[in-house]
Amino acid sequence: MRDFILIFFLLLFASCSQEKSHEDIFEGSAQGTSFRIKSIYSHSFHDNFVSEKDIKKWLSHYNKIASPWDSKSEISKLNSGDSVNLSPELFELCQIAMEMKYRTNGILDPTLEPMIDGWGFGINNRYLHYDDTLQVQSLMKLVGNEDWLPVSIDKWAWPKSVKLNFMSLAQGHSVDIIIDSLKSRGVSSAFVEVGGEIRAFGTKSSGEDFTVGIERPILENNGELQVIIPLNNRALATSGNYRNYKVDSSSGIKFGHTINAFTGWPIQTDVVSSTTIGPSCAKADALATAFVAMGLNESKLWLDQNHEWDAYLVYLDEKGVLKVWTTLSGMETQVL
Repeated sequence: MRDFILIFFLLLFASCSQEKSHEDIFEGSAQGTSFRIKSIYSHSFHDNFVSEKDIKKWLSHYNKIASPWDSKSEISKLNSGDSVNLSPELFELCQIAMEMKYRTNGILDPTLEPMIDGWGFGINNRYLHYDDTLQVQSLMKLVGNEDWLPVSIDKWAWPKSVKLNFMSLAQGHSVDIIIDSLKSRGVSSAFVEVGGEIRAFGTKSSGEDFTVGIERPILENNGELQVIIPLNNRALATSGNYRNYKVDSSSGIKFGHTINAFTGWPIQTDVVSSTTIGPSCAKADALATAFVAMGLNESKLWLDQNHEWDAYLVYLDEKGVLKVWTTLSGMETQVL
């Protein structure tokens, strides 16, 4: 009888372990880019599943908060000089932006909007050129103000002449918000990607970690991967100048979207592509941009003091050869 009971419980355990979890995959366009979301529920979940309508509603809501391309969004109204009733999401985004400015010693500065726009990487057409030294210096007088930071979730307006740009972290922030929303709805595991900014929690139905493939940082890449990185309850973001660039018509100089926060000029360091991995997608998004601006040596120093973060940096050595430096064990391979 005891053997029969033991066998019964073993069979019961086996049958429970074989019960399949519920999975949903949502894909589409939002925020001027694409999104892909995979949500997994335990077999015991019997509540309302997150729908595609829910996902699009969350993305649309964030667009109305932080999209510079929507003239009626909170960020657009503030940049035009209006006051708004701050949403909790924008208030949080502002706090993160200022935190990342301090943590990168000013390399990330949200008040760089006039320079980002002037060089053509914002919502307007480029109007700065490499012979516009005086105009660059004049616009830089609008950069660096810190009086804009809201102190409470209340009606708020920014000082005159202050315009902010959160493009280096807003998309990652939207990923964090979706992750929180999925957790609150009972999702046990999820993989969320919006415009290349990614965060995952839990594991695949197979029990394996979610993984992310990083493309080789070459202009003519046809989807060839440089490395595959596992994500164990972490976020990942990648930045680089090798695709998002422009060519100055007057000088023929090619320049990328990373702007020096202290001079206002486009900057190209030895870091060609920066992938950061850590606890927050908003901050990973910001740091990916920061490491491109910092260059390899300064990025190494920063990472040595912030062990909760990892990075996979592709850089040009003194001979112009692409190489890899990373904090991820077993991934130190040269780019061929």
